[in-house]
Amino acid sequence: MIVGRTLWDFVIEILQTPGLRVFLLAAVILLELALIILLLLMQTGLIGVKFSYGGLGVELHQVTLIAAMQG
Repeated sequence: MIVGRTLWDFVIEILQTPGLRVFLLAAVILLELALIILLLLMQTGLIGVKFSYGGLGVELHQVTLIAAMQG
């Protein structure tokens, strides 16, 4: 009989390994910070996000204009 492993098996294994626990915590914190920054940029209108069947598209609206005025 072949027994497959699920994603939760890997998560439990990572949490039981002391060396990977710190790395996982750091990765989750960085992912949350990136999500917060993305949401703030979307709220201010600097970037736009389009959802479609093909995936996720990120559009820079005013960032190029601001960069051109600075340089």
